[in-house]
Amino acid sequence: MSSREIVLWLDERWYDALERHIKGESLQDKLENYLDELCNNLLPDYEYEQISKEIYEERMECEAQREAERRFAVFRVTERGEHSCFLVEQPIGILAAARSMRHYVSGESASEFRHYYATASDITPEEYEQYIGERMENTGRVVGAFDIDFDAGTFDALNVTDGWHRFAVRDVRTAAYRTDRKSNESPDDRLAKLLEYLHDRELTQPAPSMEMGQTMC
Repeated sequence: MSSREIVLWLDERWYDALERHIKGESLQDKLENYLDELCNNLLPDYEYEQISKEIYEERMECEAQREAERRFAVFRVTERGEHSCFLVEQPIGILAAARSMRHYVSGESASEFRHYYATASDITPEEYEQYIGERMENTGRVVGAFDIDFDAGTFDALNVTDGWHRFAVRDVRTAAYRTDRKSNESPDDRLAKLLEYLHDRELTQPAPSMEMGQTMC
């Protein structure tokens, strides 16, 4: 979608006077509305409708592309008897989630785990379930899905190939600590070390069912 800038020069006295007398909107808003009325009044109906349709379709295409390019993670967290579901607009995999949890449990961050992420936004249990399904479909948008129960001390991560894996929070915390001991290691090496440590420490209890989760968040 291309656009052309229109520059207008106006004596500051006219500008200040107009700003004082325009109610409920700025001078720029007023001018944009005037331009829209100008297009609507001067152009033939067929041309106005055609251009409007093209602009709308281009805008929808751009929005669809931006949505397809999103990379985010979803969490369900139980903490102090409270349950929450939220989305984080960051590509958080198990390594990043484990490290975030370690810092949080160590008292190095906010009072609630969701506040550790500045981009966290609440989602409904139904939305969480939908994103879990999308994660299993491996569309690429949902990079990580986690169910962390600080009260029970469990950390569940969803793998696209074989489903949920559950670990003790203390083991994930230790694994994350081990990955941070050498700052010169690559992310791939850190992830391999994390998974190697957790390999024989998986808990046998399955992750909570989605039906249970729907009433929790």
